[in-house]
Amino acid sequence: MASGQVKFSVSLPSGDTFDVEVSSSGTANELRQAIELQHETPAACILKVFQGGQLISDEVLISELDPLQPVFAVIARDTDAKKLLKGAGTHTGYQYLLENAPADPEDNKTRLLGPMPSILCVLEEMSGQVTEVDQLRKGQLPETLEFTGEKGVLLVPSLDATPLLKAAGAGSFDRVTVSVEVNSDAYNRGLGVVLEASKLVKGSAEQPERRNYEYNGFVSDDDDDDSDSQTCKNYIKFHPGMGGGQLRVEGPGGWLNQNIGFTPVAWTKSGQKFHTLHLVLGANGDNLMRIEGTNAGEVFEMPWSNQLTDGQYLPAVHAWLDLGEEDPVVIGKISMRVHCTE
Repeated sequence: MASGQVKFSVSLPSGDTFDVEVSSSGTANELRQAIELQHETPAACILKVFQGGQLISDEVLISELDPLQPVFAVIARDTDAKKLLKGAGTHTGYQYLLENAPADPEDNKTRLLGPMPSILCVLEEMSGQVTEVDQLRKGQLPETLEFTGEKGVLLVPSLDATPLLKAAGAGSFDRVTVSVEVNSDAYNRGLGVVLEASKLVKGSAEQPERRNYEYNGFVSDDDDDDSDSQTCKNYIKFHPGMGGGQLRVEGPGGWLNQNIGFTPVAWTKSGQKFHTLHLVLGANGDNLMRIEGTNAGEVFEMPWSNQLTDGQYLPAVHAWLDLGEEDPVVIGKISMRVHCTE
């Protein structure tokens, strides 16, 4: 053992044991990290370390512990909402949906994914208890969510579509259509969704020059302080109750407010009906925004370019409400249509 190092025997609930060495001048945080190198901690879980029946906090000095006594390492579910959101993509419910996505009856190459589970239900299943997310709540109608915050909040995590592709006998997909039901009584507030590419996307599509009419910068609960991260996001916002809807796509390849040819009726006046955003995302970076209003014939579409998928990773979906508002943005069903390649 190197000079200045101290060895601890670690016991697991399974009965397995192993040794770790840490600096004698360090803290229990280093001990926990050394244990995690040999005993992987799953996403949305935390490793707790005990000695003599007492929980050891990360701030405890190694010199205060007894190396002659074993330490016990126990993996527990994390109940911190931010950490749970970061690990939401590992939830087994998404894996099941991907593996069992049915084919479109009219197009065998297309797989139907969803409706996606409520993110609040996902977090509850991951933590084993009701988990509160700031300014996000269950809606008054079944299977809806209401969001009032001024920062984006995760609705669906980025997912690796490999299980879906394997089940379909495909190597990749060439496009995915993300459909989101949304409406609100919040007047003069740009609202809708933010699409965020997985950090694992490695496509070669040319990233267009940023054309960004950004009214209120996107900051999500799981954002890094990486200024380049904005290149993998687009914000799709419109204004229920406002003449022409004033729909825009912020971020790379996007465009300023557009008159969509009809006034999207607000939530209460519509009888609590949803407008639907259909966002067709190509693996080559060519995308299409299509909105369908609450009334028949209310349709507007317009293209934009920005690579949000590479044919393997599905983008994350966040709710958005400019500046926040007492009147929430109401989110209904979220689903995806994945068009597989040969």
